Amino acid sequence: MCGIVGYIGAREATSLLLTGLKELEYRGYDSAGIALLGRDGLRSFRAVGKLVNLVTKVGDYRSQGAVAAIGHTRWATHGKPSEENAHPHGLRHSRVVHNGIIENHAALRAMLAKKFASQTDTEVIVHLFEKHLENMPDASDPELAGLAALRATLDELHGAYAILLITESLPGKILFARKGSPLQFGITADGCHFASSDAPLVGICRETVYLEDGQWGIASADTVRLLDAQGIRVEPKTAALPASSLVAQKEGFRTFMEKEIYEQPRVLADILTGRLRDDAVTLEELPTDWLQRFSGVTLCACGTSYHAALAGSYLLERLARLPVRVEIASEFRYRDPVLDPAGLFIVISQSGETADTLEALKLAKGQGLATLALCNVDNSSIVRTADRSILLRAGIEKGVASTKAFSAQVMTLWLLALYWGTAKATLCRDRLSREVIAVRAAVGVMTPPQGIHDRIHRLSKRYLHGHGFFFIGRDLFYPLALEGALKLKEISYLHAEGYPAGEMKHGPIALADARLFTIALMARNSLYDKVRSNVEELSARDSTIVAITAEPFDLADDIIQIRPYDHPMLEFFEMLTVVQLLALEVATRLGNDVDMPRNLAKSVTVE
Repeated sequence: MCGIVGYIGAREATSLLLTGLKELEYRGYDSAGIALLGRDGLRSFRAVGKLVNLVTKVGDYRSQGAVAAIGHTRWATHGKPSEENAHPHGLRHSRVVHNGIIENHAALRAMLAKKFASQTDTEVIVHLFEKHLENMPDASDPELAGLAALRATLDELHGAYAILLITESLPGKILFARKGSPLQFGITADGCHFASSDAPLVGICRETVYLEDGQWGIASADTVRLLDAQGIRVEPKTAALPASSLVAQKEGFRTFMEKEIYEQPRVLADILTGRLRDDAVTLEELPTDWLQRFSGVTLCACGTSYHAALAGSYLLERLARLPVRVEIASEFRYRDPVLDPAGLFIVISQSGETADTLEALKLAKGQGLATLALCNVDNSSIVRTADRSILLRAGIEKGVASTKAFSAQVMTLWLLALYWGTAKATLCRDRLSREVIAVRAAVGVMTPPQGIHDRIHRLSKRYLHGHGFFFIGRDLFYPLALEGALKLKEISYLHAEGYPAGEMKHGPIALADARLFTIALMARNSLYDKVRSNVEELSARDSTIVAITAEPFDLADDIIQIRPYDHPMLEFFEMLTVVQLLALEVATRLGNDVDMPRNLAKSVTVE
């Protein structure tokens, strides 16, 4: 998500930082900034939106001579996207950029009793640093004083961080630290370069040092003093960098789609940041008194987002006890729909530019309905049009077939259902506590179990030739069946359909034979016996069965075993990863370009 770059040396640093931040755009961001410490003092530039806005802010300014410089792209977690909340943050003498989350930032703010310029957790870092630096008993050695102040600051931080910090008492130096969030550096003949991933360093450095958790220190243009968590100096371990920035952006994965599947745990963690507090869910974007006025909900979307909306309808009805209708935007527009003026109209879109969804939003607003957008792109047309919005925090999704945006949409709808249910008092304390425990657990669930990707890879060669796929499930797993079928058809070009498992005998079962492949989503926490009976009917007609389940099932031709859980949403998220990987492996074996499948576009901006 957020990205970091840094440089110490005599090169013109302004352009270098902006180029490095450009290489990090693929991670997603809503604001950006740079800070430079050189012979003309400490200079900072920050802007909301795309990098072009920061370039405009910087104007003709270029660094002169030796400089220490840091830059950052931010995706809002604490505090809305604004210039005040953009990095770098600082006081009179220092500037800091930070990826991660400072979990105890509220307590630190209260302890510092200072006036803060932003709503971010990051700003406490620079306040703590300057406080400790001022209290150093002997500042005769500025480098030792700076290191001591940084160590004292780190000792007070709880959470994850990658930090770069520059301060006027240490010209030509960058202080750095890493815990739970990636950070690396490389040294060349013209200086020392920092980044939060490979991409900004490719073409500049041949080798890099990946900092390990707990490492910190101080760097100059040609040397780095690297310390471990105990403050003992360690020797940096170098590693070769990829040959191209595109390879670096893929971070070792074969395709962007594969990378984005594996990014989903981090995406869910980012979505939860600042939104879970003990046993409560909070959505700062939606005041509870605003929500409580609505008597029902309409969810409207297209494609993958429509499948997320269907999943969300189960959650909103079950947890918030609201009547929900789900609409396909392209049909909704032309039906002359009758809408409840007391209802909330929610649109869902990855890009925020989906033409049918945007027009449906305008139609609802024209009838006087309150509107909410769930979207992955800030300042998109849908976000600008809706009354309120919740950003998905999924980062840029380069693969045309959506993966992490779908999981982000479902997780955000789950949070919305819990938040709304709390506001309406439809959830007892014990139920809310159990749901929040499951929400937290979902982050780990989206990391594929050991060996499951290899199993799916081996299995996929058996499912390249047939006359089609049925994906079947019940309850929440019906929308997942639709999404699994869509993923497969999008990138493999094989025919696939998703069905409610109970509907098979109402027509589709006529297609069943050995060359019809049935992908059965058999959740132990959701109508398992009913789905089992439906699968038995298909098996009796010779359909080839792939069961995705935690239970033994002797009628399956193949089983993809998931871990046992006590909550259906945890089964949902693990099964989601499985169907995404299955589509990926089938399409890869067929030799298709999974990132750019034929006839498809990432943002459907026409009807």
